[in-house]
Amino acid sequence: MTKLTEKDHEAMDKMLGKMLDAYKNGDISKKVAVLGLAHIMAALDKGNTGEAVAWFNQNNLEYFKDAN
Repeated sequence: MTKLTEKDHEAMDKMLGKMLDAYKNGDISKKVAVLGLAHIMAALDKGNTGEAVAWFNQNNLEYFKDAN
């Protein structure tokens, strides 16, 4: 299993900040935020670091699309 690098951790922190701001501003729902985080956690749990890092490095939270 590949471990997250320092660069990955920085990207994760940035993505979390963007996600929290998007929720606070009403750009994404709580449901979408929770589902996105759960998806990332599941990828990491399965050892799929590449998928998690892809989520971390998205430009504009494009993976956090509100289905509502």
